[in-house]
This record gives sequence, structure tokens and C-alpha cells, in this order.
Amino acid sequence: MTARIARVNGIDIAYRIQGSGVPLVLVMGYRLSSAAWPTAFIETLAREFTVVTVDNRGTGRSEKPVHGYALANMASDICVLLDELGMSRVHLLGYSMGGAIAQEFVRQFPERVASLILCATMCGGARATYASASVVRVMRDLDGLSPEQVARRIWKVTYAPGYLAQNQQQVEEQTLREIALPTPLHAADLQFQAFAEFDGSKALSEIRCPTLLLTGDLDELIPAQNSVMMAKRISGAKLTVLRGRGHRVLWESTQECIHQITAFLANVDRAAVAAMSPKGSHGRQQAASSTLASTIEMFMTWQLLLTSAGVESLTIARQSMMAASASRFGDGKPLVLVAPRLGSDFTLLPLSAWLRAIGYRPVTTGLFINLEGAARERALSKVIRETAQRMGRKAVLITHSIGMAQALQIAESHDRWISDVVVLDAVQRPLTKGPRTHFISTSWFAWQNLVELSRILRGIGIELIGECSA
Repeated sequence: MTARIARVNGIDIAYRIQGSGVPLVLVMGYRLSSAAWPTAFIETLAREFTVVTVDNRGTGRSEKPVHGYALANMASDICVLLDELGMSRVHLLGYSMGGAIAQEFVRQFPERVASLILCATMCGGARATYASASVVRVMRDLDGLSPEQVARRIWKVTYAPGYLAQNQQQVEEQTLREIALPTPLHAADLQFQAFAEFDGSKALSEIRCPTLLLTGDLDELIPAQNSVMMAKRISGAKLTVLRGRGHRVLWESTQECIHQITAFLANVDRAAVAAMSPKGSHGRQQAASSTLASTIEMFMTWQLLLTSAGVESLTIARQSMMAASASRFGDGKPLVLVAPRLGSDFTLLPLSAWLRAIGYRPVTTGLFINLEGAARERALSKVIRETAQRMGRKAVLITHSIGMAQALQIAESHDRWISDVVVLDAVQRPLTKGPRTHFISTSWFAWQNLVELSRILRGIGIELIGECSA
């Protein structure tokens, strides 16, 4: 259907409405717009419900700002849109990151949610089970790739291997819909940052509406253990684990998911009717039976999930812990690292690894020994220009105080590509021109240095450069 546009929280948000009946709002996940929902999924649900699909900020036909992607803001976007549509109470379904947005929505606006469906999602925080480092790299290392290349790269960790091998044509057709209006890298990075920082674990026990959790037991991106854990903490929640399915469980088992969702919502409607009449012993017995069935279902899936869960050494949670709570996840901005004079790029490896782990994209000049002069200037200029062009946004130059004079001079002449300069181990703070300059006085790898660097980087916003010539 043709998208409609509403002005929401200062930006344009696109949405579509299909069908009639009780409102059912669908919230999509990371990077994807509402065009990604399976066609059969929407059409079938629209026979019974008024289905509202939304392009989250940064995707589809919605605006793509360089700020405001916190999941609390995205939940507010949906609430304001529902106000515009005159929908005071809805069934809410969130997929993947959309499930986190849905959790945030029910936390902020519990009276607006008649029921909650969380599909292939997580609550974040210390209780969550995160993807392996290799899976995270697949989802994050997207700079320089075309939309089609990005989609094919992500296939590997979102579809179950068996489904991908047997349904190549369907996957190709699905991909064409998803990349028709591709999500720019800066929006994808900001969504990833918001999802990585989300922690709704403490709010799970406060969810009072009927809740269904759907997941696939082969989900590599958001392991099924997350749904098992959440079902245990949401009062009365129903858990369904589909065997042999991956993160794209809604696409791989569309009809089964429709059956689970419609049956759940029918029970919600019956319970709402029953709540209007006096409750007798039969009602209490039926509720106890439902709880027992849910408990048995959880027990039957738990052992399988334990045996299929991989134990990885590096996750987003552990990456965040590398700098404790002082370092929050980054927005993927490009960082050009310059070694001290007479130093080597090898000395930057620990810093580079740490910056990448907390969500940035560091690059070095490729010089074995950093000697001030024309060769260094050419190498640094080339890296700055190529990095900014590849990312579509200005880079941040990080340099040591030893040799900073030439680095600052180069940054000044490249302010088209550089937004800020950070000088480490800076005893003196010279006056500078061109890009904004930040000075950190502690030593090169001191703990306080890393904490302060993280704080500074966090405060530097994204600056897009658009189409730049060489």
C-alpha cells in the first residue's frame, strides 16, 4: 500500500494501514522498513485486524536524521503516531529491535497496550544472551558495501542455513523489496547503538498485559535463550519456540507464526470478555491450567536451548565491560588514528581494538614508522579522504601530542573531511584553527585517558558529507 506521512516528534514518519478490526501495530527491527514484512503475513492478519506498519526513523520513507534514535524516542514516535490516528489501545507486535521498542513502549505507555507479541528479540542488560563476536561483525562491518551486498552479507546470520539453501528465490524476492529504499549507514549505526545500549530487564516484571514470545531455536543473532528468560520474568507469558528456524522466523514459518499470533489474540479477546463477568472457580481452574501448560512448554524447550547455546568469549555485553559503565556503545563514526612521531601503527593496535569493540571504526595511516614529512602528510591525507568518502560522514582524527603540530595542520586543510581532532597526552593546549580540537592530558594508555576519550567521542555528533569529490 502507499505510505502515508505523519509529522511526529519533529520528523516525518511513514506508515501504512491495511484491513479492519482491532488495531494491531507492527514494529520492525534493525535497518529494515515496513516493506520488509512478509506479504502473506500482512495480508492474512489484515483479514481480522487493522494492521498498522511503521517505517522507524532512519528507514523507508521516514526521515533519516543524525540524532534521536534512542529506543525511548522511537517508542514515543509510535505513541504520537497512534494519537494522530486516534488509536488509544492496540495490540503491539515487535520483531528483533522492534521487540525492544515494543518493550519500551509498554514501559512508558502501559495503558495503551492490550497485548504484547515479542518476536526474536531480547531485553538487553546483564541478563541477556548476546550474539557472538563474529555475528556482530557481520551486522556491523557494512561500510563501503552496496545495499545488495549488505543484504547478502546479513543473510548468513539471519536466515537458518536450511531455509536459505532451499528457498533462494523467495529470499531474492524479499531482498529486492528490502533494498528498494535502503537505510543509510549512519541511520543503521545509530539504530545499532540504541539497541546495544537498551536494557529493559528490570521492567519485564512490570509488564501486565498478555504477552506472547516467538523465537526460532537456530537464531544466531538473538539467541532463543533470551525469549526463554523473558518468558520466565513476564507474568503469565506464553513462549513458543519454532524448531529449525533462525532469526527470520516470521519469514521462514509465516503460516505457523500467523497461527500462533491469531490464536493468542483470540484468547486475549476471550479473556477480556470473561473479565467482564463474575469469576468463579472454573475461571481460576482454567487460568491455573493455562499457567501449567506454559510452564511445561518452557521446561520442554529449556534443555534443547541449553545444549544448542554456544559459549562465546566476546559479546556486546563484555565489550561494554572493557571500559566499565563509563564507556557507552559508539555510533560507528570513523576514527583516523595517528601514531606518535617515530612511533608505529603497531603501537595503536590495543587502542584500535578497544575503540572497535565499543562501537567505532578506527583506521590507521599504514606507516611502519611515523616520520614527519611529505610522505606522512600524503599517507594521512589519503586515509582521511578515503575514510570519509567511504563512510559518507566526517572523520575524527586522534593524534598524540608528540607530532601533533603536523597532524593539526593536516586536519585544518582537510576540514571538509574532518569534524574534530582529539590530542592525547597533551600537556600544552595550543590555539587551533579548522576542526574542533579536544585535549586529553593523561598518558597514552592510562585508564582515565580511555574513559575521557570515550566521553569526548560520545559527545561528537555525526556530520554527513554527502557526495564528495576526490
